[in-house]
Amino acid sequence: MELRTDRVGILLDQLKFSFEYARERMAGLTDDEYFWEPAEGAWSVRRRTETSASAAFGKGEWVCEYAAPEPSSPPVTTIAWRMAHLIVGFDLRWEWTFGGREKLFDDLEIPHTADDAQDQLWKIVDRWSEDVAGLDETQLDTVGLSQFPAGLDTGIPFIGILWWQNREFIHHMAEIALLRDLARAGCSNHSSGSQH
Repeated sequence: MELRTDRVGILLDQLKFSFEYARERMAGLTDDEYFWEPAEGAWSVRRRTETSASAAFGKGEWVCEYAAPEPSSPPVTTIAWRMAHLIVGFDLRWEWTFGGREKLFDDLEIPHTADDAQDQLWKIVDRWSEDVAGLDETQLDTVGLSQFPAGLDTGIPFIGILWWQNREFIHHMAEIALLRDLARAGCSNHSSGSQH
């Protein structure tokens, strides 16, 4: 195995190997695991008519819960919430770097099954990686190459955004893997909710 040593290559290799591990780790993810609530009051993906969160985003029947501003101690989140967070993050960062720079949070369909969430996430991360691989050194150092309005994108070089996306993927997938282990272990707070 030969690893790249250029800046974008190092970060893309990091994402690639993290992606491959995550796909193996998520194989066979069930809807019960996807919606498992590890604590009372957890944020999740729910039908718009069933959410009790102070805010939610998404287009259509299914939304992802949040609060604005975020509480100092935000609720625990489900696998569904964390996967939706990653999907939205990669999709919108791609949109505001390589796409039409129009879509925002309420323009995206939130997946409501484990299979759909995985399908969306793997495709979106692949698309992101392919387009990032085509950038040159000048673009990597360009401040504001991404114009995503809900982050630091307009104020730091793009290489910093690339680093951030990897960090998001790695840390949320680690959390998802642990939540899956806890759900499988049948922890006492297990509840799959009424969203199915």
